[in-house]
Amino acid sequence: MALNDADIKRQIFEVFFLSGLEVQFYIFLFLGVNGMKIKLNTLVAAVVLAASSMSANAVITAASSTTTGSSEFVFSAWDANAGIGYTYDLNWDRVFHDLAGLDSPTTPTGNAAVLTNARVASSLIGADGVIFDDVLTGFSTANFADFSQVQWNLGAIDVTGRRRVLFTEGESGPLTSTNQRLTQAATAWQTYALQSNGFIINPAEDTFAVTASTDGPAYAGNAGSTYANNITDTTTVLGASTNIFLLAQTTTVGSQNTPALVTQLLSFDNAPVVVSTYLQNDEWRLRIAVAPVPEPETYAMLLAGLGLVAGIARRRNKAA
Repeated sequence: MALNDADIKRQIFEVFFLSGLEVQFYIFLFLGVNGMKIKLNTLVAAVVLAASSMSANAVITAASSTTTGSSEFVFSAWDANAGIGYTYDLNWDRVFHDLAGLDSPTTPTGNAAVLTNARVASSLIGADGVIFDDVLTGFSTANFADFSQVQWNLGAIDVTGRRRVLFTEGESGPLTSTNQRLTQAATAWQTYALQSNGFIINPAEDTFAVTASTDGPAYAGNAGSTYANNITDTTTVLGASTNIFLLAQTTTVGSQNTPALVTQLLSFDNAPVVVSTYLQNDEWRLRIAVAPVPEPETYAMLLAGLGLVAGIARRRNKAA
């Protein structure tokens, strides 16, 4: 027997609340448009991400306090001129497991696997390619006077074996580091994340802290966009979009001046994973989503348009 929209919603809520799980999840329902109903895989993606990855933490988990050695995703923003910082915890405990997979031995085969595993499973991707989309709670309390001066990044670290980091790409281009400097960048990020816990205003599911440049390591901009010059620029401006990169040590015992492994985070079908900040209803939001891949029809229209432009150019040249 087919379920109507009300039945679907009721059963979803019953599954979560009767099991005692307290989770946050987002289901994008496009119902009743041209008679179309929500796709099952979209619904499953939202539920899987909510149940497996999100939790209600009172503080930021910064790797050292977990048995898995993986931190949560942390959003950081600051205005260096004003000396104001903002830190937001996405409460995503299994971020490395979900996005980058398990670590591998520091061998040629293991190193290749680390790069190959940096793929986001289809089960984590919801409607319109969205993986995460939420309001940056408490952002307005930072009282940034000039949004054009605010820079931001998103980061997470894993210290299980080799050091691995997930960071957004800055405006200077793809991220780079060395084995030694990657360790130092991870340490600088970890120190910052742990110290910022002391400035959390209301420990709750939406964990955030507002800091000042006088707050030392807890200040979001203390280590800068390069984490004490140990990695290339990781920040961009508010309202912009950027990519995520995975960096990992090639070895923990060999040459520490060797360039670290680096790869762009992609979806299971090799589409880029893009991080964006945007303003909606006077609130700044953070979105992690898979960049849409143009459909064959889109390519056809693009080629047709290019052909038209080329034809016009040729006619103008002949007329000249």
